[in-house]
This record gives sequence, C-alpha cells and structure tokens, in this order.
Amino acid sequence: MKKAALFVEGQTDQIFIKKLIMEITGKHELSIKIYKFSGGNKIDRKPLLLTTQNKNEDAEYYFVIYDCGGDENIKSDIRERIDSLREESFSLVIGIRDVYPKKDIEKLKKYLYFGISTKTDISVKIILAVNEIEAWFLAEETHYPRISNKITLDTANEVSGIDICKDNTEKIKHPSNTLKQIYIKGGTTYDKSKEKVQRTVDVLNYENLYLNVRRRNNSLNELLTCLDGLIP
Repeated sequence: MKKAALFVEGQTDQIFIKKLIMEITGKHELSIKIYKFSGGNKIDRKPLLLTTQNKNEDAEYYFVIYDCGGDENIKSDIRERIDSLREESFSLVIGIRDVYPKKDIEKLKKYLYFGISTKTDISVKIILAVNEIEAWFLAEETHYPRISNKITLDTANEVSGIDICKDNTEKIKHPSNTLKQIYIKGGTTYDKSKEKVQRTVDVLNYENLYLNVRRRNNSLNELLTCLDGLIP
C-alpha cells in the first residue's frame, strides 16, 4: 500500500483534491479519509474524521486529506504530524495553500519549509496555488458550457483579461472573484459554499487538466508531478 497525506487550507481544496485523486487513480483500488482540524493551538488541535471514501484496508493507495482551516495552519500542521505519518509508513506529504491576498510570493517560498524536519524516508512538498486554487478551475476551458450554455470562451476571455486556452491563469490576482464574474455572465454565480464548489469540481474535465492545463499553470503541474511519482 502506498500512502500519501495532503494538507489543504479549506473546503474548496478538500473537495477538489478528493475528486482529483479519484480521477487520476483510475482503476486502482484506493481509500481516502478526510479530516478537519479543530482547536486553535497545537496543544488542543486535533484532526476529526469527516468522511471515509472506499474504506479498504487492502487498497493499493491510501490517501488522507487534512482540512487545516486556513493557509497559515498548513505548515504548522505538517510539522506537528510528520513524525506520526512517518511512523505510519506514509511516503509523501503534500501541502497546498493559496497565495491571495499575499503579494510577496518569493518571501512565502523562502520560508515554506522552515521548521519542518524532513528525512529521505518521507517526501514533503508544499505547493503555492498561485493565486488561488480557482486559477486551476479557470484554466479548464471546457467546463464553462457545462455551468451555463450562455458562457462562451469569448466571455471567459473578456472577463479574465487573458486567453484562457493559452495564457497562465496564475496571472489573475483574485481567481475566485474572476470565476464568479464569468459565471454571472451565464446567469449563475460562484462562491466558496460546498454546493457551488462541488458543482464546479464535478464538471471539470480531469483529462484536460492532467494533459493540457498543467502545461500552462505551474502550480497545478507541481501537484500533478508529485502525484505522478506516487501513481505511475
């Protein structure tokens, strides 16, 4: 069994990562557990089980997704749990955090791994979703008509100010708001609610994300490259 733990900032990332894992593992047997941290400091901060997907002790792949409840908690939660993950034979730890509304990305990169003890038996990768994970949704150009038949590529390009099919959506300063404005043109909207996020996540084309979108979005490519190393 190959084991990987993913630490994400909140519900949007949690929903997307679960769906992504299920799509790219394909026919492989897998099990997923999702936890949400409770407690405001490391003394009383504990992961509470939210749900289990495909519970199978003999699965080929076992993923744990931790909802850390905020960008600033991801590094500290990894730091606090990495020893126990090592003892449980996890080989890969991935942290995913948005950049928005931060502006100094280079400073964030400089201190990404500060205080995290890493050894050769476990790989740790923290990925900056520039500027939000919704940049990845924006870049998946085929999903817009599935949200509304009133949304065309021309609409998405006009609202975003870039060519969605060619340009890097990491250029967009506030991707979730841009996605919302595109959806409004189609007579609907987008927000961080579970219902709205799930709707978008369910209509994304994961083959397109995996084969094409990653080529024009560096942070998505970083994530998929990590998972490629785990799931050949």
